[in-house]
Amino acid sequence: MVEQSAKDYARIIQTADLDREVNPLCNNIEDMLARLDEFETVLASVRAESNSIMANHVSSILNFSDNFGELRNRIDKLERFVAKVNENLNEVESSVDVAERELNVTEYSLKGLLLKPLKAKLSAADTLGAQPSSNLIDGEFQAVPIYKSDEYFGTADASVSTSSS
Repeated sequence: MVEQSAKDYARIIQTADLDREVNPLCNNIEDMLARLDEFETVLASVRAESNSIMANHVSSILNFSDNFGELRNRIDKLERFVAKVNENLNEVESSVDVAERELNVTEYSLKGLLLKPLKAKLSAADTLGAQPSSNLIDGEFQAVPIYKSDEYFGTADASVSTSSS
């Protein structure tokens, strides 16, 4: 039985075409090794590039870190300024709406802007009933108070002396 098994194995090995079965495996392994070398080269260049970026930019970021507090404060001031301007704009729009209601201006053409106030004066004399909210105090227009730029940007004299130093 051992002899029969040995003969069977010998016949299988003799009939097997090693070139046809092993060569494709060897070729695939060589291709994989070539790709692995290419990948290793790309990886090395990426590492070198990232190291140079880290060396150049991290030091500049660390040098700027002292200015981050000032930058944060300036951004906060700018946000407060924008909120104040928005608030003032809303108040001015409200004042314009009141003025338009007082003058009965609903048409923004030149004819409407010129004739409506005259008609409003005539109709206001006829209706002396309830007074709507008005921009007039003692017969004078009172402008809506708006922000002062010096509160947010400093005075012009301070900025001139700072820039000339």
